[in-house]
Amino acid sequence: MIAKLQVVLTERAGNQVRALLARDETTAGYGLRVGAEPGGCSDYKYSLALAPAAEKGDIIVRQDGFDVFVASASASIVHGVRIDYVESLTSSGFAFSNPNASDPCSCGSSFSAPERDGNEDTLWQQVDEAIQQVRPFLQRDGGDVSVVDVTGGVVSVRLTGACGGCSSALDTLAGVIERQLKESVPAVERVVLAS
Repeated sequence: MIAKLQVVLTERAGNQVRALLARDETTAGYGLRVGAEPGGCSDYKYSLALAPAAEKGDIIVRQDGFDVFVASASASIVHGVRIDYVESLTSSGFAFSNPNASDPCSCGSSFSAPERDGNEDTLWQQVDEAIQQVRPFLQRDGGDVSVVDVTGGVVSVRLTGACGGCSSALDTLAGVIERQLKESVPAVERVVLAS
């Protein structure tokens, strides 16, 4: 199980993403979607895109000035990836260094990955499905919740909107979110607020 999803952007990469987000006012509040999908010269290829919000099943990694969204299905493949922005006389773009990659292609954007543990993806999916049942309740009051981490039986969540600064955030966490997760996913022992 991934202790905490790590996606590291170098200072140059972070500056480039912030510049892209600031270039057009229609991308205000957007984040960066990072993923790995089947294809390329090897088994997988990296994908990057500006995205308006997290999607169902996404893990959110906070950066300085924007969020990174990673689909839980890609989490074990991109966990630990380091993204840089490089410029040369002939080209420029994002470059990836991934400790999970094996047999990288010379193109730099395609790689193979070891077999993933199906239990890891299943637990993330179960937790996400249970969270989706809670979200409408929170959204009615102007709040929301997202899963940040699942380690063993501990689920780390982030409350946003009205719930994030609410004086009864801990009551919401224990009385609503934790109760629903424990009922729906027996492997969940505890739910905590992400720092």
